[in-house]
Formats: sequence, C-alpha cells, structure tokens
Amino acid sequence: MDFPLKRSVSTLQSAEQRKVIYFSISIFFSKMSLSVSGLPKPVNVRNDVRHNWEIMQVVYKLYNEEKFTDVLFEFPYTEYKITAHRLILAAASPYFLELFAEPDEDGACNTITVTKMDSDTFEQLLIYCYNGQTDIAAGNAERMLKGAILLRLHVVVDICVNYMLAHISDFLVHKLIALAAAVEYKPFETRLLAYIVEHFKELQRNAELFDLNAAQWKFIIKELDVYIVSQADIFWAIKSWYELKVGERQQQLSDLIGSLTLTEFDSEFLTQQIKPLPGCAGLATEALRMRGKLPAWLAVQNWGDDWLGYKDILLYNEAQEKWLKATRLEIKRYFFSTAFMENSLYFIGGRSMDGTSKAVLSYNLLTKTLTTMPSMKQSRQSVGVAVLHNFIYAIGGKAGNTTPLLSVERYSTSTGRWQYMPSMAVARASAGVAILHDNIYIIGGKDLRTLNTVERYNVVSNSWFPCSAMADARESPAVVVHQGFIYALSGRFTDLKTVERYDPQQDKWTRIASLNVARRYICAASIHNQLWAFGGVIGPAQWDDTVEVYDMTNDKWLLKKKLPVTGKFDCVMVPTYLAENLLK
Repeated sequence: MDFPLKRSVSTLQSAEQRKVIYFSISIFFSKMSLSVSGLPKPVNVRNDVRHNWEIMQVVYKLYNEEKFTDVLFEFPYTEYKITAHRLILAAASPYFLELFAEPDEDGACNTITVTKMDSDTFEQLLIYCYNGQTDIAAGNAERMLKGAILLRLHVVVDICVNYMLAHISDFLVHKLIALAAAVEYKPFETRLLAYIVEHFKELQRNAELFDLNAAQWKFIIKELDVYIVSQADIFWAIKSWYELKVGERQQQLSDLIGSLTLTEFDSEFLTQQIKPLPGCAGLATEALRMRGKLPAWLAVQNWGDDWLGYKDILLYNEAQEKWLKATRLEIKRYFFSTAFMENSLYFIGGRSMDGTSKAVLSYNLLTKTLTTMPSMKQSRQSVGVAVLHNFIYAIGGKAGNTTPLLSVERYSTSTGRWQYMPSMAVARASAGVAILHDNIYIIGGKDLRTLNTVERYNVVSNSWFPCSAMADARESPAVVVHQGFIYALSGRFTDLKTVERYDPQQDKWTRIASLNVARRYICAASIHNQLWAFGGVIGPAQWDDTVEVYDMTNDKWLLKKKLPVTGKFDCVMVPTYLAENLLK
C-alpha cells in the first residue's frame, strides 16, 4: 500500500504552543551532549536554551525539505521512502544509536528496509525524534506502542500506556492482555493487572480474562481484595479459563488452584468440584484434612418469626462468603442464649409460654440429638453466656419481664450442676459478653435504663472489676473480640448504628465507623481476619437480613450477601467437621 508523504513545517500558533515545543526541545537537548565527551565545560558562556530550540526548528525544517539527510528508509511492497538525519535519530533513540554504530560497508547503512513497522507509524516516531511531539489516539495506540518499544523510545511507550489505561473503555481488555504479553513491557503489564484486580468481577462477567497467563493469574489471586471477591468467585473464573484451552493449560491448573485458600471451601465443594480436576486430588485431600482442624461458625436463631417454634441454624461458607441454612430445631422458647462446649450446643434460659425459663437444652452436633440438661438455679431470659475453662457462665438476665439480675451461675459438665458465683456490681439484662484471656467482660445492657457501664470478671481472682464506660448506652449490643480488641455494635431499644472499640491494655473505648444500617438485636462475629455484623430488627418490628463486614484499613463497613433468613442470632465457633455434619 502506498503511504503518501506528509511533511510540513510546524507553525507556532500560540504562546502556549511555543512553550510546549520549547520545553520539549529543551528536554531533548538536555539529553544530547553538544560538547565533546571528556572535555571541560566552557566557562563564562551564557546558557542560551532558546538557541537549542531554534536550531532544532531549523533541523526539523531541513528534515521536511529532505536536505542534508544521510539515511533512507524503505518499506516492502511500496515505493514510499523516508529520509532522515542519522545524528538526530541516534541521539533520540538507543536503537538507532546501536544500528548506526555498526560498520558501514558499501554504504549499506545509508539505505534501510523497515520490515517490522508500517510506514505511517514509523514516520510518526521519526517526527517525535525531531520535535518530541506525538499524537496518540485509540486508532494508533497499539501500533505506536509496539513501534516505540522497538525503537526504545521510552517516553512514547509511557505516553501510549497512559493513554490506553486512561481510555480503557475504548479497548477490549482481553486484547490489552495479549498486547502486554507480546510487547513484554513490565510497567504496562503491572498497571493493566492492577486494573483487572480492581474491576475483577465486571471483567469476569464480560469474559475478558480468558487471555491471562498463569503468572498473571497468580499475581491477581494474591492482590484481590478479600472483602470484595470471594475464593469461590476466583475458582469459577480459573475453571472457566482452564476449560477454554484444556490441553494447553492443564499443567498450570493445579498451581493456580493451589494458590487459593482451599480450606475456605466446604468439604462437599472440595470433594465434588476441586478433587476431580487434573492434578488437584492431592490439594483437595490436604485441604479436607486441614479443615478438620479449623473452626467454623454457626449462627443460632434465638428469636424470629416463629417465636415459640422452630429456630434456624446458619453455617458460614467461607469460599462463597455468605451464610447458608444448615438445619432447623424445634426450641419452644425465644430470648434464650447459646453456648458451645464438648460437641454440643447449649440453649440456656429464655422465655416460653410459661414465662421466663431456667431450662437448659443441649444439641449434640455429632449425633444430632436434643437432650434436656440440668436447669439453672434462677430463671433467666436475655442472659449473658460465656464458656471459659470448661465451664458455662450464665450472667445476669431478667427474672421476669422487668426484673434485672445481679446473680451469676456456673455449670460444670463434670459434676452436672449449676452453682452460684460472685454477683456483678450492677444488675443487668440484655448485656453483651466478651471473653479475653482469663476475663469475662459484661458490656452495656439494661436495668431500669439502658446502660453504658462495663464490668470484668477475672476467673483467677474470682472477682469483678469496673472498666471504662462506653460513649453510648447499649441494650442488647453485639459484642465480639476481634484481633485483641473488644467491639460493641449497635444496641438500645431504639435503632443505633454506632460502633465502639475497647483496648483492654489502655482500658479505653474509641469510636470507629458506624454501620450502614441502623438496627438493634444484631449479631457480631470475628471470622478469620474479618469482623462481621448481621441480622437484627429495624423500627418497631421489621426483621433485617443485612450483612456487613468491617474494612479496617479504610474504616468503613461493606455490605455483603444477605442472610437466607432473618432474626436475632447468637454466633458460636465450632470445629468444622461438626458444623459440616449438620449438612449431611
């Protein structure tokens, strides 16, 4: 194809244009040595940078007029030719510098055939060598990038990369992935992968990730934000990528699957989805073994639509980052509290048709059987429950509709009896409970008013101690220990969304970001490195299925997949093999 010659002398139309070109030429000449290397710089000579610019204007004019040129570029299958000045090209491009430094036999260097670039792209890059200017657009960005990399014009390379990433909607990402691999320019690949990490879900939905290579996948897996993209999302993306080119990608599959946190997948998923994949049986087997040693989280509904009937038990699925229904139990009470000890869930106190209850029921997670256990000495609803050193503690609560309790009881599985322990300083029901080291913290609650006070029971000294009060009074707060701190969320009879964090070393409460949705009777859980808040009630009686996770780095709460059922929940940590037994 014949490319017409397009050469014209640049006309300065404004002072701003003159500044741009003046600056470009100044930079150009700052890189060129106008004196012989090794000689001392002249002294008492005015540094006239404008002189450099004026000289280059003349040189560019000579280029357009094809005067004093000493190298000719030809292109296959066309009569189009370009002449230029070797000195200028060698000063601007390391590629030309090396090319022209080769021995010039029979004038061979005076005529060069260009085979790896079209004439239009080549001429634009040559013009850049003269005046430091180039025009990048969606139509030529890819060609200009490849050409600039060949000629080692690194500034033009960066300009092209910046343009493509700034206007990425004008390109197909999967084509940019292939381009990044072809040009082997690391900064381009790194920035493109960072974009993919940020927009992973959208690009996966649009089938833009099929051209990634294994090394790029490993980078993405490492960098993906666990708050946004689940391990299950990544797995299905990798599996789709693999199935597109099975023969070519089979050897890389196990390495990528092994980069996932496989212990976050439940046993059924590991067995049915991962184990059958080529080279992944050993990975799945090891993950199954490890899962038996890892904790799982159950959320036990103690109040919901069916007050005096069936209660749902939810299981947190780590790979999918959502709560799933595990089973339902008929518990003819509400406002009871839940504890886990020795393979069994304990449902303690609450309110039944007969009023406040002292009854205790256990559910064995292995045998899936309900058993009536010894009753407490005192009837209690909205009671605080803690398990420490193989004892279950029942703290405070209400004896009736309004009477808060000071008393504390402790249950021993070895004796099968409840016994009274030292009472609290303040009578309270609907308090939050946290266990940290050998201390049980009782937080907020209500006597005849909503409380912000905090007490700490030390099991070693068998004594209660006062702690700093919260900023907000909280009835039925969600309380949880997370990364060495105690968090108190929501609370009050009116909806509240504030959150406070307690530092036990400093005995000090600090406010953090509030929840997105104000509600009461919510549940909190510390699951691995994430702090969760879910469920509760909005307004007079609207059950809420909102799930939020705290992003500590940015001090904000992120909304996650909603609960499958609504209600007020207690969250307990149990061994994985027991939790998954509920699903069988």
